[in-house]
Order: sequence, then structure tokens, then C-alpha cells
Amino acid sequence: MTVTNSDQATSERFPRELVRRLLDNYRGKTLDHAPGSMTEPATVFTDPSRFQKELDVLFRGGAHIVGWTGELPKPGTFITKNVAGHPVLVTRADDGVLRAFRNACTHRGAQVADGCGEARRLTCPYHAWSFELNGDVAGQPQAYAFSDIEKSSLGLQPLPIADVAGLIAVGLSDDVDPAAAFADIEPQLRWCGYETHEVVCQHTWTLKANWKIAFDVNLESYHVDYLHRDTLSNLVLHNPIYDSFGKHARWGFPTTGTEKVVDLPEEHWPPTMPVSIIHTLFPSVVLLETPVSCQMFRVYPGRNVNECTVDLTEASLKPIANEEDREARQRGADFAALVVGTEDFPAAEQCQRGAEIGLKNFVFGSNEPMLQHWHRAWQNALNNKE
Repeated sequence: MTVTNSDQATSERFPRELVRRLLDNYRGKTLDHAPGSMTEPATVFTDPSRFQKELDVLFRGGAHIVGWTGELPKPGTFITKNVAGHPVLVTRADDGVLRAFRNACTHRGAQVADGCGEARRLTCPYHAWSFELNGDVAGQPQAYAFSDIEKSSLGLQPLPIADVAGLIAVGLSDDVDPAAAFADIEPQLRWCGYETHEVVCQHTWTLKANWKIAFDVNLESYHVDYLHRDTLSNLVLHNPIYDSFGKHARWGFPTTGTEKVVDLPEEHWPPTMPVSIIHTLFPSVVLLETPVSCQMFRVYPGRNVNECTVDLTEASLKPIANEEDREARQRGADFAALVVGTEDFPAAEQCQRGAEIGLKNFVFGSNEPMLQHWHRAWQNALNNKE
């Protein structure tokens, strides 16, 4: 489904076509369903050989969304990201071009940068080799000792990179085309305004659960009234919509306050409607669009089949104007971290234990179409490499 320009005024947070569908589901007391249920062998969460193939095909051989272009708002800025265990550096040099590199000094491999910020050059803490933001070597103490090596060959090793509707997409191998990897969903992301997002804070967890189980907690509202009865159950309404775009997918749900606007003529809709939209991007990124912020979950495999890491980054939709705005976004991030950290992730670890004790199958109902989509998408990608 394509949202046309006529469906969205620039002053509105969410495309009208999506809001209409959510209100229709709310009025009809229904939700978007899959055609039927689906059974998934529990071994997909415990099999070491499958885990290794996922590492090779989905992660090391794939493209990944790592952040927002708004994180590098001007020349002379840089950010660093951990992408499935790979240190990645993204820069915007004086020419304004977005670049990505392996965050590894070409002398002995130490990371040349940490965190984010502004810099003219980046200096490795090990032997003080320095690099321009375009990747070129800028300085080498005792450079005479390396005079027999062509200096131009010692620049930071580049990685494929693309701007995908204001998202930073990076490939972990040279033969990956990040723009092509997200072409199916890129038109659906243009309304989000990612190029103006400003990061507020980040939380990271290491879980004793397979990465797919950790990702699955973001894909349905079926559990909200039960697992989140004291936190989210009075906020989330169970009338979600669902769409797929190649390997990627989107869902959304109405929230408390819908009852106040459901019968309003469209010309009287407020600029920000009480809904949330969630984009899920292959292989393991979730973008939660709320009325006031965006949250990015990046889920990666850990050191073995029953371990993973989850990075949650909270962003303000626009550059933060004052401390009051920053504190408000921080409260939102802290609440999200509380919910996932004390409710969703412990449940994920329990599911992992269930898979490990010999449970034969996991079952995804017709009311869980996103789960069905993602498990098929991962399996299809693995099958295509056989």
C-alpha cells in the first residue's frame, strides 16, 4: 500500500490512510488477521547449526539499519555503532558526504572512535594513528617505519552505506547494496522525518534468549493485557493493522484517546492522532513511531544460540529545543526501558527455557500475522542461500 501526498498534510504526524484503517478496525472491534495459524519448530531457537547460518547469511552478509541521519546533522560529526558484534563508524566529513567504515585502525585493529560527537580527525588510542573523517590516514607517529607501504592503502576500510528515507543503512560486506535491501519499504518511511531526529538516550540489554525470541516481543499486542496489565494495558487498544513490503513489514495500533476522535470528521482531526505505527526492517530492527517520539530497537545475536543483545535508542522527532523537552523524552525512554526490561525480556528468557527443555513447536495464531511474516522471511532468506 502506498500513502500518497494527498493523504498526508505536512503538519500531521501520521499518514491519514493508516489512521483511517486503524479507526475502521476500532469501530468494527476487529484487527488484521493472517489466513490461519502457523507452527514453528522450537529448534529454530536452539539449533547451533542454524544459528551459525543466521550469523553468516542474515547478519554478516546483510544490510542493517544502524541509526538516523539526524545523528550526523552537519559536517565534522561521527557516530559509532555495534552491529551484530561488528564495530562500525559512520562519519560526515567536510564535504557533507555520509560514509561508513569498519571501526578498526588499519595498524593493529583497535577502535579509532567511541560514542559520537564532532571532530576534525579521529585518533586511535593505541599508537595514535589519526584519520580524516573521509577515512584517509592523517598522521602516523614514526611514519618512517611504514614508508615502504603506500599510505593511501592504509585508510579506514569503507563499508557500503545508503540514506534510506533518513535512516542510515550499512552493509557488513563489500557486495551488499544497502539501498536495494530496503527499497521495498523505503517509500513507506518517507513521512517519518528521520533526518531531523535527535538521539536522547540509549539502553542496552544482554538476554539469555535467542535473538528471534527477543525480536518477537515487538510484533503483537495479544500479550499486552496480560504481561503488561500494570503498564500498557490501559494505553494500547487491540485493533492493529498489518502490511508487508517484501522482507519488511509494518503494523500499528490505536491508543487510548481514540474514543474521543473516532467520530470526528477528518477535517477536524487533530494534527497528532492517538495511534502508534511500528516499522520492522530486515533482519532485526524495530522502529516504534509514537505521537511524540521514535524508538529504535536493534536486536542482534549474541555469542551463542541462546544469547542476544538489544539496543534501544530514543529519539526526539525534532532537534531538542530546551531542557524541558529533553527531560520529557528521557521520561518516555525510561518508561519504555522499564516495560521491556522488566516485562518483555524476562518473558523472552522464559520462552527460551521452554524451547530448550524439549518443547516441540511454537504456535503463532492468525491474530499474530507479524510473527508469521518474520519467521517466514528469515527462513526464506536462509533457503535462498542453500
